[in-house]
Amino acid sequence: MKFADIEGQRREAEPGLSATCPSCRAPVIAKCGDHRVWHWAHRGVRACDPWWEPETKWHRAWKNQFPADWQETVHFAQNGEKHVADVKTQSGMVIEFQHSFLKAEERAARETFYRKMVWVVDGRRRKRDAAQLLKCIGPLVYGQPPWILHVANHHEECALLRDWNSSPVPVYFDLGEEVGTPVLWRRDPISRSGRVYLTPVSRESFLRAHRQGLDVENPFSVGVGVIVEGLHRAAQRPQPLAGFQQHVARRRRL
Repeated sequence: MKFADIEGQRREAEPGLSATCPSCRAPVIAKCGDHRVWHWAHRGVRACDPWWEPETKWHRAWKNQFPADWQETVHFAQNGEKHVADVKTQSGMVIEFQHSFLKAEERAARETFYRKMVWVVDGRRRKRDAAQLLKCIGPLVYGQPPWILHVANHHEECALLRDWNSSPVPVYFDLGEEVGTPVLWRRDPISRSGRVYLTPVSRESFLRAHRQGLDVENPFSVGVGVIVEGLHRAAQRPQPLAGFQQHVARRRRL
């Protein structure tokens, strides 16, 4: 946990400080070692949110891209259930940053609970993840900005896509800039005709849209669907016979 309450103020962990958990109000202590990012931890083994997990530097760096009061927001359901979202924007969009492996059951539970959300997934947790994802990206199917779509062929060979293919919300894969891809790869939440569609989205565009609280994800997916359907209809149109094409070409030369 990055923030805890000290005399009514949200504070980051510092050596020697004690505070209370903003979710359950239990005491927490500052963990400020050399090997992990500084954080607050409940005393003993208690954790008030079963979805909490240790943060990596990657996780903390992403959260820090957003205003502090958007980070670690307690989200309540109508039945009283509550969980702490990594980031919740002004539009009510929850952004969850996921580094570690996540069981399908927990992933589905989070998606059901938050509803309006996106995932940003660390695509470098396993050594082969980035290379597998880039390898399975198929040909460019639409090349006019902002809809630059790629088809992921043979996606069952890619562990990242296998892990996240059943998610009904957008998933952004972060492969890091060192592999030559200074973008996030957005997996569209709808599979069409068994194909998975990926779109490269710059980090700047992603951050700008969500920092401004814009509700961009649904329109994005609608746009993908319109383009893919248009391309599918075009492919189904009867093509003129080769002989007829040659005849038309000769008439044009006259």
